[in-house]
Amino acid sequence: MTVRFRHIAQWVMMTVLLGSCDHDAALEGGGVVPEPEISIPIAFTAQQQEQDITRAGSPLESKVNFFKVYGFKNMTCNEGTANNPTDDDYSDYQEVFPGYVVNWVANTAGTSTTNSDGWEYVNQQPLGQEEQTIKYWDWNAKAYRFFAVAGADGTNQVTATTKTINAGTADEYEVYELTYNADAEKEATDPTAVPYYSRLWFSSGNTSYGHRPFGQPVELEFIKPFSKVRFIFTFEDPTLAKETELKEKRFHPTDNNTIKTSGKVTITYPLTGTGVRESFHATAEAGGISAFTQDYYATVEKTNGTVTSPYFNADENATGIVYTVLPAIGQGTYILSLYVGGDPKSTIVPAEFMDWLPGYSYTYIFKVHVDKSVSIDAVQSAFTEWEEFTAKHTVYNW
Repeated sequence: MTVRFRHIAQWVMMTVLLGSCDHDAALEGGGVVPEPEISIPIAFTAQQQEQDITRAGSPLESKVNFFKVYGFKNMTCNEGTANNPTDDDYSDYQEVFPGYVVNWVANTAGTSTTNSDGWEYVNQQPLGQEEQTIKYWDWNAKAYRFFAVAGADGTNQVTATTKTINAGTADEYEVYELTYNADAEKEATDPTAVPYYSRLWFSSGNTSYGHRPFGQPVELEFIKPFSKVRFIFTFEDPTLAKETELKEKRFHPTDNNTIKTSGKVTITYPLTGTGVRESFHATAEAGGISAFTQDYYATVEKTNGTVTSPYFNADENATGIVYTVLPAIGQGTYILSLYVGGDPKSTIVPAEFMDWLPGYSYTYIFKVHVDKSVSIDAVQSAFTEWEEFTAKHTVYNW
């Protein structure tokens, strides 16, 4: 999902920025002049991107019609290594958007300087809360950071808090945390039950280091706090698939821990210091599922009334199975066990392939060999594009 902050005021020419913390602009003939003091209001437009890459992104208003945005600016920056923005230390943060509600109102695009595509935050505050006013870019800021949560309502409220990390030490810094419930079962029946959250949008305004310039659209990427997992079988000799039955499939943690599907998720956004990325943490509930038991196939084919593709006697009522789970890091190894043509087989998937990140889809491809053994053949990881990793280790249990 992508959100863009746009301004309706007249576009101005943005000049080249110098220094990783510097907001002076270079003149063509040399010398330095300050950025122009032009008031540019911030406005919003929203687009959500499907986790399934076979589907194109769609406008956010087709999914949810409101979100809350949080915005901060840093007024101080201590430059670290010269020509290296990664260790610049930002401090002195000021709140710009204190969780403003942004509502979608149909047929209102362009009706105000803060409404470019139907999304409006001015005077959209809930009853009894402080008035939401126009916000403008500050050319004197050393950095901006924005993040948001979309679709949170009274049935799944978001807790927002600031915290000090490493308090009292030289490594002290401030963060903002958003916490809410994530339940994959509810997500399956009601896609609005679990809010989206955004990645941290950070910029010093310095285009020399790939940062986006101030005053131009700010894009926020929204994702759900879930991972999607499926497993697929292929055959070393495809002609054997029509006569080979695969039964009692179980793909699960080797230590028999459950695969977590619900719990609280916390997204932590740095406000000061050198950090410029959010972090994700899930506190899973005791429950979950014991194993993935149904492999993925889109369709089946029959011969004389019997399913022969993707393999012999595959369940024709179990097409398109993809599991939605909580993201997980450091799970350890997984094991796949099954019966191949009546013979028990299993194979281990190394731990390096079992980390699941939020917003990503994972496909585990297992190959059935001519001797009926099974191995992990490849792992596909997808966010916006598929990226295939060939397994470095193949482990057989004969």
